[in-house]
Amino acid sequence: MWTITYEETNLVSRHQGTLPVILSCPHDGNESPSGVPERTGEGIPATCPPFRTTSDLHTREITEGVAQRLLDVFGETPYVVIAEFDRKFIDANRPVECAFGVPASQPFYYEYHNTLRDFVDEIRAENGGLGLLFDIHGTGVIDEDPAALYLGTDNGKTVARLLKADEHALFRRRSLRGFLEAAGHVVSPREPGIRETPAVDGGTTVRTYGSSHEDGLDAIQIEIALPLREYAEKRAALIEVLAYAIGNLVARYADTHALAAFQSITLLSGGVIQTVTGQTQRDPETNDWIFRVGGPAHNRGRVEIRHDPGATGEGAAPRRAGVLVLSGETGSDSYLWVDNQGRLRISSSDPGASSQAGRVVGTQT
Repeated sequence: MWTITYEETNLVSRHQGTLPVILSCPHDGNESPSGVPERTGEGIPATCPPFRTTSDLHTREITEGVAQRLLDVFGETPYVVIAEFDRKFIDANRPVECAFGVPASQPFYYEYHNTLRDFVDEIRAENGGLGLLFDIHGTGVIDEDPAALYLGTDNGKTVARLLKADEHALFRRRSLRGFLEAAGHVVSPREPGIRETPAVDGGTTVRTYGSSHEDGLDAIQIEIALPLREYAEKRAALIEVLAYAIGNLVARYADTHALAAFQSITLLSGGVIQTVTGQTQRDPETNDWIFRVGGPAHNRGRVEIRHDPGATGEGAAPRRAGVLVLSGETGSDSYLWVDNQGRLRISSSDPGASSQAGRVVGTQT
């Protein structure tokens, strides 16, 4: 098994990955930066976020665990940035004027943010400007909004690009929230239209590197309540869930945009190479990407979805209808096909080998 390794400079550990995703962890370091005294809060501008020096216990373990599981399951590593310095000395998730008290802190603070910026720029350059950043934090259970996990996006601003492409992206069943809820966790906010709890609605990292900026990625702050962090068994289960949730979201997100970008695809079937060529065009009114088959206007575009003729011999698979799968607004799929009597049918589940499943919605004339 390949174990992820980290390089450290100025008390900032990092791993350069290949997945278009960054995991950052600013608040679980325990090192003392040379020449930097503990912060007291004196002289910090009144406009700064609340002054805190406590660590987000076990968030480093969770961050590294999620990164390793992404590699184990999906075969690629995310980018990872971890602050080794204790929050008592420098707070990496604060604006520079709020983060530290003496000039000796600057090399450590800027090492953290320069590393993030370099990784963001690299991902954008290699993936057409697309990518995801997850900033991992810890919190107590918030009395006015009790939950196990809090997702902070500055009320959608730090994922502006994602929401422009899909306004329901945060609340689909196959979203990050959907995967976490399916695992039994209470996730805040619970419903669309509810504002995020101010204390956990996204800090400096996601607001600086989020897609509210042209040079950012879609960024989500993940706040993990203490009951999920303090016991090893619960941490291990959370690492597994987060890794699968992030991995599936990255795959779905990348696939969605890949479909909007290609001009031709080549399929290999039975030793015969088949090429489908067309062009993409964005509808400015609906913001949809349209793939047009056929190329120039004088060509005749043609898409064929044929039945599977099945196999022969003992135990052979039966013939199956050619099925068109349509993904709805809520993330649920519908299956559309023509049965063996020429009737158009639709179903909310895969019809399998049954041509007569689902309900009839039309007939051939």
